[in-house]
Amino acid sequence: MLKELFIVQVFIKGGPVMIPIFLCSILALAVTIERIRFYRRAGRSPELFMKQVKAALCARDFTEAMRLCRRENHPLARVLAAGIDRLDLPKDALLDVMRQEALRQMKRYEKHTAILSTIASISPLLGLTGTVTGMISAFSVISTIGIGDPTALAGGISEALYTTAAGLFVGIPSLAVFNWCESVTTEFVEQVEYHSLDLANFFAGAEATYEKAVA
Repeated sequence: MLKELFIVQVFIKGGPVMIPIFLCSILALAVTIERIRFYRRAGRSPELFMKQVKAALCARDFTEAMRLCRRENHPLARVLAAGIDRLDLPKDALLDVMRQEALRQMKRYEKHTAILSTIASISPLLGLTGTVTGMISAFSVISTIGIGDPTALAGGISEALYTTAAGLFVGIPSLAVFNWCESVTTEFVEQVEYHSLDLANFFAGAEATYEKAVA
């Protein structure tokens, strides 16, 4: 029953090279699912969160601002929490603190994406390897029995075609998912730059206003 399935027949006809291609497909699928789950948790828009943080800072309620950051799952909240914890620093130093934390959070965004890039690169090469071994098999048959029996060549030729197709079917989606992960990471970096500078400017302005009011 299992051998009658099309995908099983393709796997069998593709020869030994199909094994590493199959393992690459499983690994790429696992990484894709893990990245989708992470990005969905971190994909909430930070706009409302930023308004709440600014309101707390405007009221000089730093404890509430930190509580809001710790409650939020978005990695941007951890970057802002690092800044709020060091609001005594000058603006440039404060931005450096938040950028340092942003580098830590970027590692979470880029986690396992190198695996997708590697699979996208090696899967077509594995398919090409299967193509070469399949053609070697076909030419070996030709050298043995000639070209009088086309069915005798079918095994080697089908092995070459199946592995090529399998390598592309794994490599192309892996490359697409990798590029998507890269775009999400780039968007996060832009958010960090914008909101870090926004927070530093906001607090600098709030401090100036507070000092004038006290004076």
